[in-house]
Amino acid sequence: MEKVNRTTILTIISMGFFMVCLDTTLVNVALSDLKLSLNANLSGLQWIVASYTIAFASILLSAGSLGDLIGPKKIFCSGLILFTCASLFCGIAHSLSFLIFSRTLQGIGAALSVANSLSLLQGVFNDPAERAKAFGVWGGLGGVATAIGPVAGGILIEKFGWPSAFLLNIPFGILAIFMSIKHIPEINVLSHKIKPLSQLLIASALGALAFTFIAAGSNGWFSARVSVAVIIFILATLSFLLIERLSDYPMLPHGLFRIRKFTAATMVGLIINFGFYGQLFIMSIYFQQIKHYSSMTSGLALLPQAIVMALTAFYCGKVTAKTGPGVPMAVGLTTTLLGIVGLVFTSATSTYFAVLVPMLLVGFGMSATAPATVAAGMSSAPPGQGGITSGIINAARQSGSVMGVAILGSLLGNKDLSLHSMHIALTVTLPFYAIALGFTVYGIMPGYQWFKQSATDERPN
Repeated sequence: MEKVNRTTILTIISMGFFMVCLDTTLVNVALSDLKLSLNANLSGLQWIVASYTIAFASILLSAGSLGDLIGPKKIFCSGLILFTCASLFCGIAHSLSFLIFSRTLQGIGAALSVANSLSLLQGVFNDPAERAKAFGVWGGLGGVATAIGPVAGGILIEKFGWPSAFLLNIPFGILAIFMSIKHIPEINVLSHKIKPLSQLLIASALGALAFTFIAAGSNGWFSARVSVAVIIFILATLSFLLIERLSDYPMLPHGLFRIRKFTAATMVGLIINFGFYGQLFIMSIYFQQIKHYSSMTSGLALLPQAIVMALTAFYCGKVTAKTGPGVPMAVGLTTTLLGIVGLVFTSATSTYFAVLVPMLLVGFGMSATAPATVAAGMSSAPPGQGGITSGIINAARQSGSVMGVAILGSLLGNKDLSLHSMHIALTVTLPFYAIALGFTVYGIMPGYQWFKQSATDERPN
């Protein structure tokens, strides 16, 4: 395949990820307007964010398997269509419940496209070093979307109201759909079986866990709702593990988690999304409720962090191709840890510069770590199972996003944000980043020369 064709394909595939990231940051700057327009409390705002990420995370595994079964291009395009239509539904939502329903559809569409985007890149870019660069571009365009989102969303919300934040996805979606159908090739796949019961159990477990923390913030840990959610989570999780253990064709391929690099990359991916998106949710509310910024000003306040993410992601893809994933992951996690510590000391009287520096550290750390994590995990994909491997990696990351918003949000209470609760929530993330560093050192750092290793050395028997 000619390089120009691969470049075109990379751009198209990354456009789908661009939409997903754009939507995430748009929603965060719209939180105050949504609170007033839909009469939503803090738990309602959490559900607007979490409904999307729960659907995203829980469908990713089946989305990857479905791509392996009938072709990643078909599922990728189907996801773009669903995401674009759901964005329209979000834009015309007239109630909190309908918006949450539409956000759920968005999450499903995002899962179908993102899970198979990495599988497509895996098939198009055969050389590991070129593939690592492609993952860097993929992550970098997501960073660009993150950079554009707060400002574009803030301007649109100020001028046209919060529905315009969702309607912005539609022109990008239509363009991506037509270009995908025309330019993206079909990738050879192997036959797999879809496990609807396992999929239902995963969705139930993840939804129940998120509901536990969100409901606990407003109803208390000993309320009947929280107790029922905990029971559902335990039963769904145990049932899923039992079915997977007894099945000859499990949803999670046997032996995949025995690969140290894959397991470490998956866990690090979960943790970095937990911390980053929890931080993004908190800082968005901080600017709007503590600093009393408008939607547009809040978007501008978040912009530098996003710009750093975009620039770093492009560069770190090249670094990963040269050094392996261990170096950028270790540097990124350490930088993020320092940034979170800085945010813990934020106050109502802090200057914007005092808040900006630690935010930039967090943004740099996130984008330095994420592409390297994806590259490390995808290098372990067995032949014909790029979709499910991609699904597992992204499911872990999106599960981290769900838990970041749910757990850290539950520590904020159910009313206006207080500095004390904000500091507690941010402090909770610190030991998780230390754990991620441990996974990196133990599971990733020994593999500096992973690009030169035989593919059979990286794959399960």
